[in-house]
Amino acid sequence: MNTQQSNANTAHSLYALYETLPDMIQRAFLEELWQKKRQELEDLAFYLDCKQAKDENEFLSENEAQAFIKSLAQ
Repeated sequence: MNTQQSNANTAHSLYALYETLPDMIQRAFLEELWQKKRQELEDLAFYLDCKQAKDENEFLSENEAQAFIKSLAQ
């Protein structure tokens, strides 16, 4: 088994463990994860959204791209 497959299996096992936890524990875990890893989670969400748009060939028009860039400067 290669390292990438091993990492995927480990991630799946950790998620399966998370799913077995009571709702209150899941929420407390998510709150702590958000507090300690917020920037990484936001970066990952942005990356996944961009990847999905690329995979679906959904690109911004020139005007949409310029509006998006301007919104980042605010």
